[in-house]
Amino acid sequence: MDEQLEHLKSALADRYRVEREVGRGGMATVYLAEDLRHQRRVALKVLRADLASSVGAARFLREIAIAAQLQHPHILPLHDSGELRAKSPGNGGGPPLLYYVMPYVEGESLRERVAREGPLPAAEAVRLLAEIVDALVAAHAQGIVHRDMKPDNVMLSGRHALVTDFGVAKALSEATGSAAMTTTGIALGTPAYMAPEQATADPAVDHRADIYAVGVIAYELLTGKPPFEGSPHQVLAAHVTGTPEPVGQRRPDLPPALEHAIMKCLAKNPAERWQRSEDLLAALEAVATPSGGSLPASAQLPGTRARRRLTPWIAGLAAVAVGALALALWMSRQAAPLLSIGRTEVLTSDPGLEISPAISPDGRVVAYAGGTSARMRIFLRDVGGERALALSDDTATVESQPAWSPDGGQVLFLSRGGVYVASSLGGRVRAVVAPDATTPAISATWSPDGREIAVVRSDSVLVFAVDGGAPRFVVSGTELTSCDWSPAGVWLACVSGNPRYLQPGAFFGNVSPSRIVLIHMTDGRTRPVTDSASLYQHPRWSGEGDRLYFISNREGTRDIYVLAIRSDGRPRGEPARVSFGLNVHSFSFDRESRRLTYAVYQERSNLWSLPIPSRPPVNTDGAVQLTSGSEVIEVMRAFPGGWVLFESDRQGSPDIYRIRVDGGTAERLTSEPGAEFAATLSPDGSEITYHSFRAGTRDVILRRLSDGAVQQLTNTGAEECCPVWSPDGRTLSTSEFAGEGGIYLMHRDSAGAWGPRRQILPRGFLHSWSPDGRTIAVATGRTIRGA
Repeated sequence: MDEQLEHLKSALADRYRVEREVGRGGMATVYLAEDLRHQRRVALKVLRADLASSVGAARFLREIAIAAQLQHPHILPLHDSGELRAKSPGNGGGPPLLYYVMPYVEGESLRERVAREGPLPAAEAVRLLAEIVDALVAAHAQGIVHRDMKPDNVMLSGRHALVTDFGVAKALSEATGSAAMTTTGIALGTPAYMAPEQATADPAVDHRADIYAVGVIAYELLTGKPPFEGSPHQVLAAHVTGTPEPVGQRRPDLPPALEHAIMKCLAKNPAERWQRSEDLLAALEAVATPSGGSLPASAQLPGTRARRRLTPWIAGLAAVAVGALALALWMSRQAAPLLSIGRTEVLTSDPGLEISPAISPDGRVVAYAGGTSARMRIFLRDVGGERALALSDDTATVESQPAWSPDGGQVLFLSRGGVYVASSLGGRVRAVVAPDATTPAISATWSPDGREIAVVRSDSVLVFAVDGGAPRFVVSGTELTSCDWSPAGVWLACVSGNPRYLQPGAFFGNVSPSRIVLIHMTDGRTRPVTDSASLYQHPRWSGEGDRLYFISNREGTRDIYVLAIRSDGRPRGEPARVSFGLNVHSFSFDRESRRLTYAVYQERSNLWSLPIPSRPPVNTDGAVQLTSGSEVIEVMRAFPGGWVLFESDRQGSPDIYRIRVDGGTAERLTSEPGAEFAATLSPDGSEITYHSFRAGTRDVILRRLSDGAVQQLTNTGAEECCPVWSPDGRTLSTSEFAGEGGIYLMHRDSAGAWGPRRQILPRGFLHSWSPDGRTIAVATGRTIRGA
């Protein structure tokens, strides 16, 4: 039994549920734990006993508190730190246990990726290196040097790099007063990545040691090995006296500019290296541009210093929380806004869903929808309060999507297909838009003066006066939802696509792509402001109306982005990421943009296989678990031959995988830009079809498994999806995703050429072929019919 683990479980039981050890490093033992107050998984790291004894608790905790102030999208933050007395049977008290707490990253380290894949493509390596160096720029600007940069200390979340243990390396160094802990015989750093001045315990080590380590990391990413190998003593000696083989000799395809940037990092003399991390970042950015090197244009970095992107159907719902954050939000017009998050509180933790938080204009009260997908009510809760009050007495329906009036006196919400308004102080609830089960309201937002409400019903945007009267038609659009009226009253920002994202039910929170569009409220002209290759949801205007905030997964996890908007509705530049790792589902700001509320939604789904029983009851004891990751799987299908096809977001964007029905390792079949869904295997097992958002709308794609050759079968601008093979493999049936659906057929001739698609039913979505290929069963509403 691990005594330290048991001691941690007992001593920290009121704050953390410590589960198990997940790793050991040169400085600490890492445990997986749950932060009980905030309901999040964390990595609890306990410093090695010899380091803790040498450093001393008071000084370590003081120094780590300073380093914990670092905030950057590519730096893993410190949540907590503390001291415990270790158990010692001999004297009743041993040396202190010093611990610190960081977010638990569901991903792999850069070390694990290189070990798994070997040398990375040059464009991918440059992108990751730029993110690492961007983190160093922020730290060096505050006088903090990492001193232990290595692939093990870079975690990959989605597609992005997170540098870890910044504060710890700084605290250890400051607490001991030297670059290396020579008094205890323990070097602060890892031999393979230590600069010559670190290897010789030079007390004058500065930020240029980190630049040297980045050179070693770059060398390893591109060649699969560091420049020097051997025993620790041999490697240290090589750093001091040896000359590394030029990286271009091991990797001849590298651009000369990239080779120069790396070898300059590895100069023995610190004065001959890049003198500032900003200079190294600029060199990497130059390599990634078409004019700055020989990397392709598609390898351009996601941001610069001037314009930075802060950068079965078995589904499990994790806890959904609403958080209130004290924050300062500066809206710089030269660069992406800086989001500085202060104290964070979890407001709700009741069973069921707690979603769509809306904070009052004065920042004091949060309205949200709570309950289940069958019964949901609107609640009001004071920020910092413990009691929630229901806004209405209706307990037999689903109330959703609350929104405060501009003066904070009323709250609107959707229910029974209509739009209702109630006083925020309680009292009568009245319908502004009458309930309608046939064409229900799916979005509603206040006008800036609080006199009107813009409502989406079916495919139309209508404006209703709060005091009554005939509605005013504005425009028709495709799958519009989640709208927000601009402060000047000119534009309506809406989501186009994936309307079920906010609606409680089976498709709530799904990751299908969508886009943000602006609708002119006078003439109805519509202007897209984002692409439609990723998820874009929940647009919200800044107080000045010149910026639009929204949620997207374009760079991995669901986070908040911002896009500058001109007065004519055209976007200025590209979306910039202003949060990292929030996994936010919906959010809102108060009037002064000083307080933010957001809902966290987590879905985990995994596959199990079970033989079909010959008779009931079904016993799951013999089920085989096929996947076990933290991922979202929306569609899976089993096929003859023992294969299961499914899509998963385990690598960020949903891709198609296959796995044997009796278990094994899942094989990734697609890695294209955009998302892929609903794969199906041809009868002979040689091809798969699926629908993809590679061109902005759903299109049917065919992929040959032998060589990966891809053919796009549809490209009409419509929403073609969900292909199904006929039993003879010569025909594909597809569905139309939008509107009432529709079923189409495509035939392949003897030469292998596909003809145009032909509609056979104007309605319907889910469908299946009969075994003889003569009939298709189609679900239309609640009816199954043949075709």
